Amino acid sequence: MDFTCELRFPLSTARHAQIIYDTIRIDKEPKKTVERIETLDGNVLNVRFEAHEAKFIRVAVESYIEKINLILRTMQRFDPKR
Repeated sequence: MDFTCELRFPLSTARHAQIIYDTIRIDKEPKKTVERIETLDGNVLNVRFEAHEAKFIRVAVESYIEKINLILRTMQRFDPKR
């Protein structure tokens, strides 16, 4: 792949990182133009995007961050173990 983007999301607890990881990894990239690789390291969610064109990575990263934001807001609202 010609382009890559690596993101790290440090979260307050390993439990929160695991919840986000389990929730978001179910959603695969809709097109085969982007490969997304996710790993957990304690309370840090690591994500790597790979694609042949930068615009595909941009769209994938924007969508991914929106999903993370939605999950975080949902956890903040409904998670009693904050």
